[in-house]
Amino acid sequence: MKAGKSPRPKVFLRASHHAGDILIHVGDDGRGLDRKKILDKALSKKLVAPGASLTDSEIYGLIFEPGFSTAEQLSDVSGRGVGMDVVRRQIQKLRGSVEIQSVPGKGTTFVLKLPLTMAIIDGLVVSVGTERYIVPITAVQEMLRARPEMVSTVENRCEMVLVRDQLLPVLRLHEKFRVAPKTNRICDGVLVVCDADGRRIALFVDELNGKQEVVIKGLGSMFERVEGVAGGAILGDGKIGLILDVKGLFEGRSHAGSC
Repeated sequence: MKAGKSPRPKVFLRASHHAGDILIHVGDDGRGLDRKKILDKALSKKLVAPGASLTDSEIYGLIFEPGFSTAEQLSDVSGRGVGMDVVRRQIQKLRGSVEIQSVPGKGTTFVLKLPLTMAIIDGLVVSVGTERYIVPITAVQEMLRARPEMVSTVENRCEMVLVRDQLLPVLRLHEKFRVAPKTNRICDGVLVVCDADGRRIALFVDELNGKQEVVIKGLGSMFERVEGVAGGAILGDGKIGLILDVKGLFEGRSHAGSC
């Protein structure tokens, strides 16, 4: 009431569709998320490095980490840090994502993005060694062969490629999934530039095999927590290819300490 709000709180639910996705907005008119409190808790749990520069979106995303809670006391419904972790995991199973929008003193909105067709996707099939992987077409921006002058290394540990005047981190899929590639030289393979919620990354693969519509198959509980994998698909020749979760690949790279 001191903030000029009605003494009766408001919780709203809205649904719409945009560019092949279902958007579900769940929000309130509460006090919003406490950025400092979340960051302090993350530092105490060593989820972020001291002095790290994080955006509001990255800080708010910490509440999805397993066991994370800013509640000072346990209750029957809060304080254990499992609810939001479960929410994100279930949404990712559906190849969706969740975004948080919060304004101090105004309220918080969770935006759930889910594909309209959750069983079939158009994918770009790529090869790494003898294995094949499927990158959702919706995440692919372009494919290219890099020239030597486009590739550089940051602090001798992080490979970057210059694409249209922007430096992008390079993720070698053969290192991620521990398979033997046909080539280790970036200029001899193909870079697939992908977008993950506004962040761009270049996936290094051996070659492209073309576009294919695939039916998503679950991989079972054993593979639920494998970062960067959204499921599997049976390809035209009867072999199995892993469907990549580009956002998960990006987050897995960040957790590993790469730039």
